[in-house]
Amino acid sequence: MISPLSGDIKVFSPNKKLCAEIKNSQEIAMSAPTSGILILNSLSIDHCNPSMIWSEDSQYLAIPQWLEKYSGQRLLIISIQHGVAKYASGRFQVLQLSKFKDNIINGIDSPFHNPKPVEINIDKICW
Repeated sequence: MISPLSGDIKVFSPNKKLCAEIKNSQEIAMSAPTSGILILNSLSIDHCNPSMIWSEDSQYLAIPQWLEKYSGQRLLIISIQHGVAKYASGRFQVLQLSKFKDNIINGIDSPFHNPKPVEINIDKICW
């Protein structure tokens, strides 16, 4: 499990064929979660938080992305097979992702203050 407070980081897919990397991470405020640039193959996406997780089959990467002015996050799901990125429904304070198995993403929203469990089924996303 990767903390939302982490800095630059590399995370290999379970099959070790792909590497997702956060570069140029910075705290969004003093002692707050970070934001950086996700690099995955030729894909580059700004305002991502390092608390990312690969699906157990290496077909998806889930990563929190900050909304404008760091007013919350949405969850970006990248399908390696389809070559597209989609957002899961919902808006979150700060996500800490812990498990991605059988197309279900588990984590905690707001792990530092009033934590709430999160479960997202990616089967509900139209690829």
